[in-house]
Amino acid sequence: MEKSINQRYVLTEPILPMLSGMLYSGKDLPLRRDVVFFVVESTDEAAKEAYIRKLREVAPLSDNRFLHILDVGMEPNYIFAVLKTFDGKPFIQELKGHRFTPEEAVSKVLELGKGLMDALEEGISGCSVHAANLWLNDDGQLKIINYWEKGTHTQRGAQGLGCLLYQILTRSESIPVSFDTMEHQLREALAAIPHAEQELLISTLRRVWNDQETLASFMLVLQGLRQDTAVRQDVSMPVWDRQVREKTEPESTYEEEEPVEEEEEAPPRRSLGRTGRKLLVGTAIACLGGAAAFVWLGKHQEEPSGKGTSPAQTEHHAPVQPPHHTYDIPAGPEVANDPNQKQAEDEIVIVPNLIGLQNDTAGKQAIAAGLHFKFDIVANEREEGTVFKQEPAAHTQVPKGTEIKYWVSKGKQQ
Repeated sequence: MEKSINQRYVLTEPILPMLSGMLYSGKDLPLRRDVVFFVVESTDEAAKEAYIRKLREVAPLSDNRFLHILDVGMEPNYIFAVLKTFDGKPFIQELKGHRFTPEEAVSKVLELGKGLMDALEEGISGCSVHAANLWLNDDGQLKIINYWEKGTHTQRGAQGLGCLLYQILTRSESIPVSFDTMEHQLREALAAIPHAEQELLISTLRRVWNDQETLASFMLVLQGLRQDTAVRQDVSMPVWDRQVREKTEPESTYEEEEPVEEEEEAPPRRSLGRTGRKLLVGTAIACLGGAAAFVWLGKHQEEPSGKGTSPAQTEHHAPVQPPHHTYDIPAGPEVANDPNQKQAEDEIVIVPNLIGLQNDTAGKQAIAAGLHFKFDIVANEREEGTVFKQEPAAHTQVPKGTEIKYWVSKGKQQ
């Protein structure tokens, strides 16, 4: 099938029926390039004029997460938009056979969400992110096809992205009418990921489904999940040890790249080598130990004692240790004055949303985020063992190593 438009364009074959039109492949003859056409049949002149206005309003958008509009026009029986084409095909045609991992699915939805937020700044909102309205590049990037028409409530915004994530994870073309049905299928699809991440993702999607998450807050959760995935192999290691390893790895790389032919002219610090560094570290530790001993002796020498007080009287002035009640999870051994500790304190992390999680899952999420935690178990209407309150609030930015607190329900008291 070939159909000419304005003696410039040629429609070659239909690609996909869309909600309000048809997607065709075709060619731009003067520029000798392949393009995609979005064609809407209509004979109502007023309706066609209104539709053209909508197309022209969004045409300036050049975000690479959308198919760019190159041209628009009208014919007696239809309207058309010429879209920039990319290697690939409509995502709905690949949905059931794709090989995206759960981690890749989260990343793709996160990128689309960033595109929606950028489009909001251009005054474009409400477009559908259903799998049927997406183009899948050969490199795996998803692009929105029709962004000039509004999607339904479950196709746009945070809820639309949540449903898209469900579609990718379960390879489902349709969206269930209840979240309980979605949850059962999600658990099967997420069986391979860690339990804590599974619980966090499902509880977040439930809040999205119930309109309890904004687009921005949903993006923060997905961003946190993507960061957790990148360091998952380090989660079981104490935060302290991770920081030490990150600190030392660049040094070994630098050492391997040092030129050897100018050793005689190099400054002394370059010729230390591994043994020299060990001696330097040993000397530093000895100095720190001596300083600590000096401070300790100084504190004893400054013990308040009245004039003529005997040593026996001084011995009764033992320091009083205040009671200490905490549920802190230690992050690793403490070392005095280590620069890595200051680095950890300066690093900013996002507080995860723990509300609705089970106690053990909430603790794991706090640790995975690089935080300490404590909790209280109190009577509450929520199910026993469920977190119902937390401080600081979810998505708050805090220094790494901050202590957060949450409250766990022990059920209703009779």
